[in-house]
Formats: sequence, C-alpha cells, structure tokens
Amino acid sequence: MTDKWILQNIEQVLANRNRLVLIDPSEQSQYLLPVIENHGFTVLKTDAEVTTEADKVKEELMMRYQAESEFADAPVIFYVTRPKEELTFLFDYCATHGNMDLTSPTEWLKRKLFNQTGQQVALDNSMLLTAAKLGIGKELTWWTKILQNLEDLVSLEEELIPFLAEPEAYFKGKEHDVKRLFEEKLFELIGQPHRKVPAKTLASEVVTFLFKCLANNEISSELLTVYYKWLDSQTHAGALDSYLSKFQIEPGQSIWNVHPDHCFVQIDQLQLKEISDNFRDINFVKERLGKLSPRLNSRKINRYIPTWWSDLQLVVDFDTAPLSSCRSLTDVVGFYTGSFHKLDRSIRNLYEAFLSEKEIIRPIQERYEQLNNALLDKWFEYYQDYQSDQQAYLVDLFSKAKPGIAVIVGDGVRYEIAAQIAHSLSKDFKVVKNTMLADMPSETEHNMSALYSGDNEVIPKHKDREKQLSSKSGKEITYLNLEAVEYGQKGDFLVLTYKDIDSAGEKLQQGAIKLFNEFEKVIAEKIKLLLNIGYREVHLVTDHGFVLTGLLDESDKVEPDATGNKEVHERFLRTYDKQSNQNWMVFERPYEGYSYVYAAKTHRPFKSKGVYGFSHGGFTPQEIVIPNFVFTKEQASIAGLQVQISNKKELQEITGELFGLKMKSSGSAGDIFASTRKIQVLLYSAQKQIGSSNILTMHAESEESLEFSFSGHTEISAVIVDADSQEQLDSTIVKKSSARDLGGLL
Repeated sequence: MTDKWILQNIEQVLANRNRLVLIDPSEQSQYLLPVIENHGFTVLKTDAEVTTEADKVKEELMMRYQAESEFADAPVIFYVTRPKEELTFLFDYCATHGNMDLTSPTEWLKRKLFNQTGQQVALDNSMLLTAAKLGIGKELTWWTKILQNLEDLVSLEEELIPFLAEPEAYFKGKEHDVKRLFEEKLFELIGQPHRKVPAKTLASEVVTFLFKCLANNEISSELLTVYYKWLDSQTHAGALDSYLSKFQIEPGQSIWNVHPDHCFVQIDQLQLKEISDNFRDINFVKERLGKLSPRLNSRKINRYIPTWWSDLQLVVDFDTAPLSSCRSLTDVVGFYTGSFHKLDRSIRNLYEAFLSEKEIIRPIQERYEQLNNALLDKWFEYYQDYQSDQQAYLVDLFSKAKPGIAVIVGDGVRYEIAAQIAHSLSKDFKVVKNTMLADMPSETEHNMSALYSGDNEVIPKHKDREKQLSSKSGKEITYLNLEAVEYGQKGDFLVLTYKDIDSAGEKLQQGAIKLFNEFEKVIAEKIKLLLNIGYREVHLVTDHGFVLTGLLDESDKVEPDATGNKEVHERFLRTYDKQSNQNWMVFERPYEGYSYVYAAKTHRPFKSKGVYGFSHGGFTPQEIVIPNFVFTKEQASIAGLQVQISNKKELQEITGELFGLKMKSSGSAGDIFASTRKIQVLLYSAQKQIGSSNILTMHAESEESLEFSFSGHTEISAVIVDADSQEQLDSTIVKKSSARDLGGLL
C-alpha cells in the first residue's frame, strides 16, 4: 500500500498544478523514488553531496531552468534533500504549486495507517520504515495483520522460494534494512547466528537445511509449507532440480525414516534395491511397502514420487484367487479385462524403468510370471471354447453404419493400452469398452485381413484389404493414416490406420517400450479431435496384442520340435502334418501349403530367428483379448453462439495471394448462455497446420473478417473452432485460382 499512498498524494496535488516539491531531508523516503519514476512522473533531484550555499543555489537554479525549458508543459516532481526553509529558487514552487513534506516520514506513515485502519502503530520508527519498504505492492490487509501482530514483516511462505531460485537477483535493489531483516529471518530458520555471506551461499545453506530436515523427517510446519509450494511451482521447478542434483544423502542415512513427500530419487532407489534383494520374502516386501504407504498415497502432487512405486505395489498385491471361480473362457476374459490387464501395464512400466538393471527387475519379473502363469493355466484350460469374432468385423460394422463414424484400426494396440487411452478421455467422453478375440495366428497380415474382409482369406497388401472393405460394405469409405487427420476432415465413413506400436515393437523390440506411452497420447488426441470435428462415434479396434519376454534365458525358449514341413515363428508354428505335442494348441488354418497353426501353452517364444523381447502370434490373453472400444460425446456441443463462414462460395476461386474469411454469428443477445463465444481460425494444407488466428470473441448477431495469405499453398482448409473446447464449428476449402491476376483489367 505504501506505493499507492504516495502516488495518491502526488496525483492530488498535480491534478490542479504541474509542479510538486517533495521534501525529504533525512533521505529516508528515497525508496519511494522508483515507484514514482516507474509511474511515469518526471523527477528532478537535488544532490545531497552539494554542501556550499553557492552550489545549492546554483543547483536549484539549474533544476528550475530545466523544468521550465525541457518540461514546461509537463508535471515535474522536485525531490529535495534539504529542509524547506533552506530552499531558494525552488521555494516559490512550494507556495505557488505544492509541496509534500516528508521530513518525518514515520509520522506520515502513522497518519496514513490510522486513517486507513483506525489502528495506532506500535512499531518503532526503524521497523515502521522497514515495513513501509516491504509494504510496496502489498494490500491493506497485509498492513492490518502487521499492526495486529498476526503476520511477520518477512513471510517465508511468500519470499523464500524467489530468493532460493535467484538469490543475487532477489536482493538487487532492496534497501539495506530490508535485506538485513530477511537475512536475520533465514539464519534464525537454520539455527545459526547472523553473519555476512554472499547471497548464493546463504541460499545454498537454507536449501541444505531444508533437504536434511526432509531426509530426517524433522521438518517444521513453516518450512514444509514452503517446500510444498516449491513442489507446485512451475516457475521455480528448475531451481529445485538444480539444488537436488548437487545434494548427496549422508552416509548412514536411514532410508526408512524420511518424510513421505521427500524429493530424493537416491532414497527411492535405495529402498527399491533393498526390497528387490528380498523380493522372494513376500512378507518382508509387504512390510516395507507398508512403510511407504504414506508416500504412495500422498495427496500432494509430487513429481519426485516415482510412478513405478504404484506399479510395484500392484505386482506385489495382485490377487489371482478370483480365477478359481472362472468356469469358462468368457469368465477368464472377464478377469483379464477387469483387472489383470492392469498388471500387464505395470510390468511394462517396470521393464521400461529397470530392464537394464537385472538385479532389480529379475525378482519382480519372477513374481509377475507366477501371477501370469496362474492366468494362463486357467486360460489354456478352456482354450477349446475359443471362437474368434474378428472375421469381417469392419464389413459388418460399416454395412450397418450411419454417416459420421470413424474407426481407428491400430496395429498391436494391446488391451491395456486401449484401457489407458479410455481412462485419459473418460472425463470428457463416454466410452463403451467391448472386447474381441483375435484370430489365430495373432499376427498382422492374418488378422488385418480378418478385420477388413473375413472369409478366412489372407490378403497380403493393405490397399487390397481396403478395396475389399469398401466393396463388401457398400460404403464410400475414406482411408487415411491416423497422423494425417486434422480439423476440416471430410468423409461420412472414415478408417484410420496406426502402425507405430507394432512397427516400433518389431524393429526395436524391448527398446520400443519407452515409446508406447507417447503412442497412447497420439491415439487419445486423435480420438478427441475426431469427436470435436463432429464424428458421432469413434471406434478403436486392433489386429492383435503382444507379449513382452523381459529377461530371457536360453532355457526359457520353446523347442520347435515339430515333424514334417514347418515354418517357425517366435510365437507360433505352421505345419503340414498334425502334431501330437500335448503342450501345444492346434488351430486349423490352411495357408500357403500348411494346414495347421500351433501355439505353445506359454508366453515364452519358440527358438527362432526372432530378436525376442516384443512378439505376437501366439495364444495368450495378452495377444488374443483385444479392445473394441467406442467413444462418443457425453452430451451435445457446448452452449454458445453458432459461428459460420459466410463467404464460402467466393472462397472457391481466389485471385491473388490474399483471401478474406468472413464469419457470422447467430444467436440472441438475451440468451446469457449463447451471447458470446471465443473462437479461433485454424489453417491446414496437406493435413498439416500452416497457420492460425488470434482468439476472437464473437457476439450475438455479429460479423468478423480476417485476412490470410496462401503462403505458397494453392488449397487451404480453413476451420473455425471453439477456443475453449476445441470443438469444430465450421470449415471450408479455400482455392487459389490458376488464372493470372491482371489487376481487374479483365
């Protein structure tokens, strides 16, 4: 408030005059000068070093001359560091224009505070001036708390993080007494006497103290509040990371007696190492994880809590007991889609984090495989009940479909991946999660043919599969790669292919695991986009899932000891002759001279030419139970004005480099829910965004025009979207005329 009070006083005087003499003989009000100057006032100052009478007179004469020549018609504030009675050439201004006497700045402050709060000031003069300096930018409530002793002059909650982030910059320009008070507060915080140290050193000592308090779980509530605020800060997150990179846990530090919301990756890693070393002792592991429960269940947003803790927790706690009540393959599918797929995701995340650290991941993998084997035993028990429902699925879907349907056909979108995509969209869209059973062998060529065509026909080329789908469904279907879909997309029936998951898995094997989360985000964003464009339904289907082998020993591989002619793949065999191996499952699938497909009753691979790590083709739930999800909007479009492009016809043939987009809104100004709408225009060419407008606010029955350039393109899709929801409101194609621009001579 101090800044507001001085400015109010000045503006009152200058409202009727253009000269003001600000008298401050003690120079205790110099801290106000930046406030005055930053407000735009011209300030001319006396020099306190000028001591002789002649020099003082000369100085005032020159200041007056400067004011009347350079700033004749502008308001000028004369800041003088001598008493009013000692002024000469500036004395007249005090009487004819105005003056503000701050000879006793504390009395001025006390009057202001009493008038504003009705409270007497109990602070001594020194503390009052310090409070005045700290009060710049503060509201009156702050002063009220200070006067009532409800708040310290220096608030660590507000000031500590900016100081720690940039210590030297924080002190720059601060008055000595303010700096001193802040330093004393910090030394008191860390339990040390005040001493003169560089700002960076002091900041480092405070952070070290904070970290040690966290490490020993002995942190005060005041400091913990500051720490939580630092965790939430995006602006100062980099500073926290920097301090952490230099901090080392002390030898002998207890790794189980730390504050649950700590930020030390070293401690998490040490805890995990101890748990992993004793992983076969499940009671020990559960006891240790129990100690971590406050950390894992913390309500604080803490990016330093590794996500793999919750994954490990699931691996430890997962219960396969419900499998005992499964009496059919359908029951096993329900168990997998209801809970077990989450375990698949957890082990994938743990592989991503620790696959290169064998001593950590191996016992965890062993635990997962125990659980997975329980699932597989029950699954294989009922495999004779298996009947794929993948054949001609897309044919049947599009044959019955009404316009406004888009289908994403992913390659290798395992159920757990689709479930995560659905979870990420569930707040904004409705999701119906159905399942399909992939055909055997669960590999791309075979299963994509099943989806697109059916009749157990294998069609090697993707383009031929698309032709079959269009022909058999009788619909005019638009086929695109998923990445190519953008606003303005046309087509009543849309099929979008996404091959990245399977392609990366086959090329990079387990190296692809680190990419899968990004692939999920791509699919989720495109589903959201398609629904915002206006498609009624977006379906997500796939050809097959996959298995991850993790750490694989040679003894883990299955011998492909089939008789007769055979074709060996990682997860299945093709044979001419029927085999008698009781550990294999047989499927009659004639293909290129072979009659049978065999899959081993395991998730392990056959010995083959494969690279191993990521594979499919076999008969596990991870490969066979696949998503058939349908996404729709929960409700109709967001209420708001209808905004349309009003000059679509003239945009079909534009002569010249520039084109104008005219937009018109419709709606009633009396409808508070549809009186305004924020919109943005997006421009696309060849499925790539090439430009956008600023956000505009449209009002009821209003019109707006925007001008754009072709920028070397000949055809552009212009799209209007709701700036908040990103819902597409209207679109059109803008075409550049091939005729020469003759400047209106034709």
